[in-house]
Amino acid sequence: MEEFDLVVIGGGPGGYVPAIRAAQMGKKVLVVEERELGGTCLNVGCIPTKALWASARLLQDVRQARKLGMQGSMEFSYSSLAKRKDKVTRRLRKGVEGHLEKLGVEVRKLHGELVAPDVVDVDGTRVKASRVLLSPGSRPALPGPFSVEGVPTSTEALAWTELPRSLTVVGGGVIGCEFAGIFAALDVKVTVVEMLPDVLPGVDPDVTRVVVKGLKRLGVEVLTESPAKSVEVNTDAAAVVLEQGDRIESDRLLVAVGRWPRVDDLGLKQAGVDHTSEGISIDEHCRTNLPGVYAAGDATGKWQLAHAASAQALAAVDHMFGSGRRTVDPDTMPACIFTHPEVAVVGPGEEECEDRGIPVRVGRARYMANGKAVGMGKTDGFLKLICREADDVAVGVQIVGADASSLVGEAVAVLGAGTTATELAGHPHPHPTLTEMFMEAAESLGEGAIHG
Repeated sequence: MEEFDLVVIGGGPGGYVPAIRAAQMGKKVLVVEERELGGTCLNVGCIPTKALWASARLLQDVRQARKLGMQGSMEFSYSSLAKRKDKVTRRLRKGVEGHLEKLGVEVRKLHGELVAPDVVDVDGTRVKASRVLLSPGSRPALPGPFSVEGVPTSTEALAWTELPRSLTVVGGGVIGCEFAGIFAALDVKVTVVEMLPDVLPGVDPDVTRVVVKGLKRLGVEVLTESPAKSVEVNTDAAAVVLEQGDRIESDRLLVAVGRWPRVDDLGLKQAGVDHTSEGISIDEHCRTNLPGVYAAGDATGKWQLAHAASAQALAAVDHMFGSGRRTVDPDTMPACIFTHPEVAVVGPGEEECEDRGIPVRVGRARYMANGKAVGMGKTDGFLKLICREADDVAVGVQIVGADASSLVGEAVAVLGAGTTATELAGHPHPHPTLTEMFMEAAESLGEGAIHG
C-alpha cells in the first residue's frame, strides 16, 4: 500500500487547511474529497451566500442614498448576481487547488472510508496512513415533515438562476435569517417560519430584536412559535401548513432547519470510532478513541463554522506533528451572522452567563452615539461588553450593527488576553472608527462613557 504521513477525509476548511499546514511541516499528505475542494463553506455556504449578501447590501445602500445627500437608482439582474457568485467561488477554489498543488499535497476526488486506524479505503484502493483526520462536514437537515422529495435546502437555493416572487423560509436560525435578508433585499416577499419563541437561538434577545426589526424593514414577515406540520412542493408553488392550522403559500420554499454531522458513510462503525448521530467524539486535541485518528469540523458536532473547523484541524495537526500545546477554547470562538444588520458574537452572552451561574456586569455602546456610524448613516444597533463581576474580566461580546463581522476580531483578542474593562477603556482607539465602541462600552462600566 502507498503510505502517507497524513490522510485527510474531507476537503473543506477542516480538511484543506490542515493539509496545507502538514505539508508546510514537510509531511506527505493525501486529501480525499469526493466533491469540490473547499467543502460546504466555499461551494454552497459561506462564500456564495456572502457574495449574494454583498450585492443585496449594495442595492439597499443605493436605495437609501438620499440619506447621504445623493440621488439615483440602480437596477439588477439576478442572473448576473448569480454568475458573479459562481465566479467568486471558482476563483477561491482554484486558489486552494493551486496552493495544495504547489505544496505537493495529493488530492483524490474519490470517496474515502476508514478501514483501520492506519488504513483508508479510497474507492477500492487502500492507502496506509501514519495519521488520519476525519473532516467530512455536514449535510442539510430534513427531519420529519421536511423529508419530502423536492424540498429545497440552502444548497438548491444557491443554484437558482431566477428569483421567485414569494418565498417561505422554514427555520429562523443563522441560515434562514441570512437567506431571508438576502432575498428580501432583492425584492422577494419573504415569510420566515420558526418553531421557537425567537429567531437566532443562542443569541441574546436584545440582539435578535434588532435583527427582526431589520428583517421587517425589508418586508419580511417573521412568524415565531409556529412549528411546521407539513410542506408541499411542486414545480411552480409551495405551501407550509403550521401546527395551529394556518397555511402559508408561496412560489418557493426553503427549508433551513439546520445541518446534520456527516457520520454515516465513512466506515466509522466498522473501524470502531466512537460517535453518535450528533457527531464524532473527540478530546481537547481533536483525537478520537482510535490511536492516530483525529476529527474536526461539523462532523464533531461542536460548531458549524468554517473557522472553527480550521482551528480544530490545526490543533489536531499540532498534536500530530508539533508541540501538542494548541487547543481550541470554546469561549473564544467567534461567530458572525450576515443579516441586515450584521451580528457577531464571541464568548457567552448574558443569558448563558446566567445559566452558568456567573454574575456579570454589562457595558453598552450604541451605533447612534458613534461618529463614524452617524457619518455612514448606519446607526442601528449596539456593542455589548460582558464582564465578570468578580474581577472585571471581559468574557463575552455581542455586536449587532454595521460591520459587526469585522469588529469582532478585536473582541476575540480582548477575551483571549483576559483583558479587564478598565484595561480596555484605557487603550486609545482611533477616531472616527466603529472600534471606539469597545472603548465606550468599557468606559460605561467605570466612570461612564464619554459619548453615552
